[in-house]
Amino acid sequence: MTANLSKVVVHEQFRSKRGLAGDFDVSVARYEQQSTYQKYLTMAPGILDGIFPAPENDMQDFVQSNYVNEVKPDTDTIMEQVIGPVDVSDVLLTMGMTDVIVNEVDMLYYGDLAIGTPGQGLTFDVDTGSADLWVPSPWCGNSKNHYDGSQSSTYVDQDRRFAVSYGSGTVYGTTASDTVGIAGTAVLNQTFGVVYRESQDFQEYPNDGILGMAFGTISRSRSSTVFETMMKQGKLKWPCFSIHLARGQETGSEMCWGCFDPTKATGPISWFPVSHRAYWSIPMSGFDVAGERTTFDEVIISAIDTGTTFCYFPESVAAEIYAKIPGSKDASTTYGSGFYTYPCISEVEIGFLFGDITFKLHPDDFNLGMSMYNPAECIGGIFAMNAAQWPSNLAIIGDEFLKSWYSVYDYSNGGRVGFAPSVNNQ
Repeated sequence: MTANLSKVVVHEQFRSKRGLAGDFDVSVARYEQQSTYQKYLTMAPGILDGIFPAPENDMQDFVQSNYVNEVKPDTDTIMEQVIGPVDVSDVLLTMGMTDVIVNEVDMLYYGDLAIGTPGQGLTFDVDTGSADLWVPSPWCGNSKNHYDGSQSSTYVDQDRRFAVSYGSGTVYGTTASDTVGIAGTAVLNQTFGVVYRESQDFQEYPNDGILGMAFGTISRSRSSTVFETMMKQGKLKWPCFSIHLARGQETGSEMCWGCFDPTKATGPISWFPVSHRAYWSIPMSGFDVAGERTTFDEVIISAIDTGTTFCYFPESVAAEIYAKIPGSKDASTTYGSGFYTYPCISEVEIGFLFGDITFKLHPDDFNLGMSMYNPAECIGGIFAMNAAQWPSNLAIIGDEFLKSWYSVYDYSNGGRVGFAPSVNNQ
């Protein structure tokens, strides 16, 4: 079974009803905002308070150990060798990703893997905000590609229950193990979910399943992620992966497995240690608007999430950011809680502070389109999360930010995230 990567089908609720190009379609943002609540408040209960690993998960011992430090004690020297005008194509294990663009917004990025022997091709949303691989079974009842274990000579039915709640819905099934093929590399005996029931939400996007790339401590299948299995089996050059997200074009995005692709970056990497090895969560110390820095009284833990489109902050922090943007307004009475507008003529320069470094958000990515109520106002891409429901120290940093920064996720050095300037901004 071969996945058709050129076929992009999106549910009708995401189709534009706009009269003018660039107008804001509230349904997309409202849907994602509610999805983000669900993803982080139900997927891993108890993790939000300081972002700590779920203690019942037996993957904790693996990611908390010195395993990867023994394999590669430090990737810095290696990274320095490849950053620059050198040919490193022989060490790159890359997977191309397709950008799903809805109403001029880059909504989702997915790539293809082969599951089983012989390989069955399926497509997967690459999600650093979750830690499970799952595939739809023939009993799922949708029109997408399916994985059929009976057609694989390496399939093993583990007969354990599997259920995950994401921002985009909930899936139910059982666990199995099989060979996963990535760019010609075989990952043996990988555990994943075989889904027999999925909520309607998942049928609104073109990807077949989800590829979770967070730490295995939050895996609902209680197993190592695909990347962690690759490390254990010695399939990788380095214990890190890197992600390039294209802006406004279907092709060009890429995931580099165990590598850093210097053709996707225009400068060196800045590193930040993860708070705990669960999500790829790093401390944010403040923000910058038009060159004016504001530091937080309390450090914000920011989860770097390729599976989320926009950026989400605690209510008080979002209000503080927009207060620095001349002409911005609370749009909760027109669009709903958490929405803000600002003058469309403004070239708003917003940056997030990690450590003492400002990482800017591209103005085109921050501008989600024209307000339907006032053509002089546009919707901002930073959303406020209700204080009654959302932790005061948690932010979610999605694709809106990551399109400007080539991101690297490193298991060595205790776990860290790196940002290098993306070629998107040349």
